[in-house]
Amino acid sequence: MVLEKFNSSLCLKEVNDPAPGKGEVLIRVHTCGTCGSDLKISSGKISTTSLPHILGHEVAGQIVQCGDEVPPNRIGERVALHIYNSCGNCKWCVKGNYNLCTNLRGRIGFENPGGFAELVIAPARNAVVIPDNISYKEASLVPCAMLAIYRAINRAKVEDNDRVAMLGVGGLGIHGIQFLRLLGVDITAIDINLHKLEFAKSLGADKALLFEEFITDNGVYDVIFDNVGAVEVTKKCLTKLNKNGRYVMVAYSPGINSSFDSEYMHLNETQIIGSRNGSIEEFIEIMNLLSSGRVKAVIDSVLDLDQADQALSLTREGKAVGRVILKI
Repeated sequence: MVLEKFNSSLCLKEVNDPAPGKGEVLIRVHTCGTCGSDLKISSGKISTTSLPHILGHEVAGQIVQCGDEVPPNRIGERVALHIYNSCGNCKWCVKGNYNLCTNLRGRIGFENPGGFAELVIAPARNAVVIPDNISYKEASLVPCAMLAIYRAINRAKVEDNDRVAMLGVGGLGIHGIQFLRLLGVDITAIDINLHKLEFAKSLGADKALLFEEFITDNGVYDVIFDNVGAVEVTKKCLTKLNKNGRYVMVAYSPGINSSFDSEYMHLNETQIIGSRNGSIEEFIEIMNLLSSGRVKAVIDSVLDLDQADQALSLTREGKAVGRVILKI
């Protein structure tokens, strides 16, 4: 499914089969999740995306061909893909932070062709083996829906006695609640959709509030995870932080500047923390949590490849409980 024009429907068409280069593998895609970032890409808000383009960065499939310097015995492996085509040599890559690479060669589904297709190529190190007891559908949620919020929780350094708010319980937040439950902290789920809030409570949220209730009540929080990324929402939510509170920006709005009350932040030692996707090590940790049954991948619906526009529409509406998945 090819994006040929921003703000337009995708086109089902034949394209040339990609060929893996040195250090790369060719993946036959089985499933690919849809994400809010796909909406930004398809509307032209991601300036690094050029057309024509194939979307899809939540990819799970099977290795069918190996490029030079990749052991051929990897053919047949069931894998999910870390999205960053990183250099492997810069300061950040050496530390394992491939998501911060200063010589980034692109991201699967953002700048590089993605998983809304039968075949996709990726660096071999990005192809993380899926445990036998995890399906392709479940595994396709790891590269973004689960990894982005898992990384955010790690960056926030959540402590046992923290009171935590999960703002937005869609694909990111519904998994974040599960990760926080493993830490045993007090969790409040916040959304504008009652059905999603009830589901969040079933997965471990101690309390569920509609957004307006959250803004007007007297509660304060040690950590707020923002899975919305809207400027006006951020301004309102910063005042809900306790002293020395951490506001973690998981979602984002390209090209829109936010302004904060510097005096308020100074007096309260407020921390604003950016968080971008995650590391391969964290990716593997999530796979292990899934395999052990300590968390579960939440899938709203599964559609065929030629229904990609419908999948994006469901994502845009914001009513899906968990991820909408494409089956290739």
